[in-house]
Amino acid sequence: MLRRHQVSVAMLQETHYKRDHTPRLNHLCFNQWFHGVSPFSASRGVSIALHKNFPLNVLSSQTDPEGRYFFIKGTLGSQTFTFGNVYASKTAQSSWICKVLSLLLDFAEGTVILGGDLNLTPYPLLYSSTGSSTSSKMALSKDRLGLEALGLVDGWRVNLQTASQAHDQFSAE
Repeated sequence: MLRRHQVSVAMLQETHYKRDHTPRLNHLCFNQWFHGVSPFSASRGVSIALHKNFPLNVLSSQTDPEGRYFFIKGTLGSQTFTFGNVYASKTAQSSWICKVLSLLLDFAEGTVILGGDLNLTPYPLLYSSTGSSTSSKMALSKDRLGLEALGLVDGWRVNLQTASQAHDQFSAE
């Protein structure tokens, strides 16, 4: 699937690798793999894979001891990029997200690209199957403001909205 969609950077969550048992992934197309793993169990886990034709010169990395995030910083030509992959727990997301975003901002240089699963629905009425959230309205508002202040957008929801708007416009014609 990654090859078919011509993916240059893949970010995987819930990889479930143990610290001493990360697989040696010698994929023909993805030759650089970075893993964030839990030392205690095969739960959690994130990975970032770089395509062989994506010449990122990796300068540094930072990982969570619990296996919930992994950041890499590098140069691509004359530009600096920071890639972050996160996997938030299903409880206390707001405080965890604030902490991790602060760590990312301290680590980051250049253009920041963040992927992952925040286990958070900032607009539960629109995007939750139940129409509700376990987070308080105040926490959700804080999360939305924090994500917006950093210029972060949910790519899936942006594409969903764009597709919906295009469908509505086509239907009206």
